[in-house]
Amino acid sequence: MSILIVDDQDNVRDVLTTVLGGGGYADVLTAGSADEAFALLGLDDPSATISPVDLILMDVNMPVLDGVEACARLKADSHLKDIPVIMITGDTEVTRLTQALSAGAVDYITKPPDFDEMLARVGSAIQSKWEMDRRKSAYFNDLEEKSLNLELALTELEKKNQELEQASLAKTQILSTATHELKPPLTSIVGYVDRMLSQQDTVGPLNERQQRYMQTVRNNAYRLKNLVDDLLDISRIEAECLELSLSNLNLAREIEDSIESLRSQFQEKQIKVSITPSPDCPGEIQADQLRFAQVIGNLLSNACKYSPAGTTVTIAARQQGGAAQIDVSDEGIGISQKDQAKLFTKFFRADNSPTREDSGTGLGLYITRHLVEAHGGSVWVVSNEGQGSTFSCLWPTVAAGPGEQERVDEL
Repeated sequence: MSILIVDDQDNVRDVLTTVLGGGGYADVLTAGSADEAFALLGLDDPSATISPVDLILMDVNMPVLDGVEACARLKADSHLKDIPVIMITGDTEVTRLTQALSAGAVDYITKPPDFDEMLARVGSAIQSKWEMDRRKSAYFNDLEEKSLNLELALTELEKKNQELEQASLAKTQILSTATHELKPPLTSIVGYVDRMLSQQDTVGPLNERQQRYMQTVRNNAYRLKNLVDDLLDISRIEAECLELSLSNLNLAREIEDSIESLRSQFQEKQIKVSITPSPDCPGEIQADQLRFAQVIGNLLSNACKYSPAGTTVTIAARQQGGAAQIDVSDEGIGISQKDQAKLFTKFFRADNSPTREDSGTGLGLYITRHLVEAHGGSVWVVSNEGQGSTFSCLWPTVAAGPGEQERVDEL
């Protein structure tokens, strides 16, 4: 261990060196001024090798730069600030001693010193520094170990993430391949069944039982075809290769076409569809025609599915900022707050389905959300249990157009 004595009086430095040597401190350095001490420690020379010591004994009253100011400069240096400084002073004025302690000194010794007391104070200060160094070393070692463990964990996490991404990609590729293989035969089945049911004068008559069987085949084939279409959309969404063919669409006409495509579904439950565009309803939107029809069809189909027979489904359109907002409202059973939070997630099916068969695959609203967001829009729901639901979506507009008068289609 080493101690630096800073005092402008030679005899004081010699006496203190002798006393410290007798106390077991053989490595003692001396400096006759603050500047000499700074040079020894390398404070004023950034290129010098700093030789930190374990303790500094510094006289308060020195010419040019006194001990209080010198202590303050040492404590401002990042390499030297942790070296304990004990002030040596013949000045017992409280203000002066307070200044020394405020500058960073850990203790003080009065002149002439009691040598036993001085050695005790020196030993205590050095012991405190060693303990602080030990704690800092333990802290930084622990920090280094935790940093290393964190780095290893991050590396492992990145590896697992890459494995998951590869597995997800493989799953998406398998899903895409399988659904592509399933679609042609299903399309053929649907086509042939439709032909047999609608062209009996050409393909031959069917009795009542045969027609019932063929209708069952047709319905199930359409369900499978819709599932395959949904799975294809999922694979495109997850592979981020969903393509849009944007064009300017007449909003009112597209809504009417979507309603017309579901006419039989609404008729079966005797549900009315009310179209109520506002006066500022946009005339045109910019969207992929097939995807827009798919979104509106999904929302209308859900509204029909969860509406009691004889009720009304309302579809409204209005200008909302720079977009067209389309609202599809029903008078159905509503959706719980718990289910609303998960409604647009993949494979989620609400618990309030009239029947298990009506609950679907849980893909429609997930696909709907991604299709709307792919157009730069958004989709959300407002609902209370027992009070129906309103599904809303935003679409980019082309130009504002006059709204149409409210009309009610009895389907």
